[in-house]
Amino acid sequence: MLNNRDRLKAQTTKLVNSNCWQWQSQVSNSGYGRIMLRDQDGSMSMQSAHRASYINFIGPLPPDKKVVQTCGNRLCINPEHLELQDLYNL
Repeated sequence: MLNNRDRLKAQTTKLVNSNCWQWQSQVSNSGYGRIMLRDQDGSMSMQSAHRASYINFIGPLPPDKKVVQTCGNRLCINPEHLELQDLYNL
């Protein structure tokens, strides 16, 4: 059985020109990747692919932060292209 990191990587294609990890699976109406992953307690939950990538490759997501792609590609889940921003940053 694949772990969460391997499941995330398996559903991407690396774009040579931008180094983006382009999501190739389910996409939400808002244009972001979605994936069903196993939580630490063993339950399954639907998650945004870029948020799941941040959590699984970088670390916990503080409750007052959101994950954004610095490359501007909504389907990119490359941890090197992800950063935190204030959730209520207007």
